[in-house]
Amino acid sequence: MKVQALILTGFGINCEEEFAAAYRLAGAEPTIVHLNQVLHGQVSIHDFDILNFPGGFSFGDDLGSGVVLANKLRYRQTSAGGRTLLDDIRQFIADGKFVLGICNGFQVLVKLGLLPNLGGSVTPEVTLTHNASGRYEDRWVKLRVNPRATTPFLKGIDTLEVPVRHGEGRLVVPDDATRQAIEAAGLNCLSYIDANGDGTSTYPFNPNGADLNCAGLCDPSGQVFGLMPHPEAFLSAYNHPDWARRKRQNPELGEEGEGLAIFRNIVEHIQPHPPAPSPAGEGSLLYSAVDGKERLSSNDVEEDKGQYQTAQDHVFTTSKQQWKKLKGWARENRKAPTEAEEALWLRLRREQLGVQFRRQHAIASYIVDFVSIGAKLVVEADGGIHQNPEQAEYDAGRTQLLEEYGFRVLRFANETILKQPQAVIAEIQQALQEQHSKHLIH
Repeated sequence: MKVQALILTGFGINCEEEFAAAYRLAGAEPTIVHLNQVLHGQVSIHDFDILNFPGGFSFGDDLGSGVVLANKLRYRQTSAGGRTLLDDIRQFIADGKFVLGICNGFQVLVKLGLLPNLGGSVTPEVTLTHNASGRYEDRWVKLRVNPRATTPFLKGIDTLEVPVRHGEGRLVVPDDATRQAIEAAGLNCLSYIDANGDGTSTYPFNPNGADLNCAGLCDPSGQVFGLMPHPEAFLSAYNHPDWARRKRQNPELGEEGEGLAIFRNIVEHIQPHPPAPSPAGEGSLLYSAVDGKERLSSNDVEEDKGQYQTAQDHVFTTSKQQWKKLKGWARENRKAPTEAEEALWLRLRREQLGVQFRRQHAIASYIVDFVSIGAKLVVEADGGIHQNPEQAEYDAGRTQLLEEYGFRVLRFANETILKQPQAVIAEIQQALQEQHSKHLIH
């Protein structure tokens, strides 16, 4: 299943189609909806992975750019209980999801207090106001990523060149304490730079006179990111006004525009950890051994008998609702295993080690590479991404939760599986014997 990106439009927002194009090119599934559809409960932001506020001139920039829209999100009640869309956005972020605002969308996030949100109270701490030049700026600028920035939107990016088109893009930080707090946390994640690659307040390299030479901010979690320039306007190399000369000078220059990297980053960041169902229909309601709740028969589940189906009975370790919603992940993962996963499965399938293993099976909200439910043993085949510190931290948390559910977890690097298969199988057999000694096999 693709990453789901919700893109808001209406009330003068006008960059939604560029946003959608960026996400399609990055491999996500974009959905454009009018803000009223969300406010009236016809669309829930919680069904998506990324919430996007595009650029434009919401409410004609009356009362200041982003002000009216921010107030609508803060005060417009969406339920009888007084809940607002801002309440939903805060929950959306607390659930580990992501928010992106560009240009007018950035202004909205700042006026809401979602950026930089130093105090965590979602109250405005800085503002964006009229350009120091006193006029609308429409030009290309060069940016540098703060090496201390933690937002996944900017991972692996050093510099990029993108256009700006705004009249109120000047970041104003009200006091030294706020400025120091932003810098200390690396929340000033994007800066305008000059021809030498140095941060600058000099016009036109800094087109608006922003404090801290700041072109973009993230919140302390890195999940909320906003910027004044338009990466969605540079998706193809041919969007650049000087593309012909750039191509002649560097014939190896790729076809992608530099702005696309931001969208690729966030899509790839979300994709490694999808909750997913088990293969071959094996995974419906949460098994009683996990949380003491209910268990269904296999007749209650739509079956998808793939080539690796060997189960004679079905043990359920995730919710029926999740399975129905995310079954596409199971099919995709089974169709495209890594070389190491395929090699290991050939040694685990059909009870060759005396117990039944299931492939790409879901336990609660996690998909595992291989699991013997009876032996309570999970076996994971780890690719290079698992050496990434963020991924390693995620893996540790996931392992802890699986252990709390009563499962033992073994992890092997793909290289180890391919080069030392006998040693891997021996370790799995030893773990099975130890699990058996604890009377977990039944």
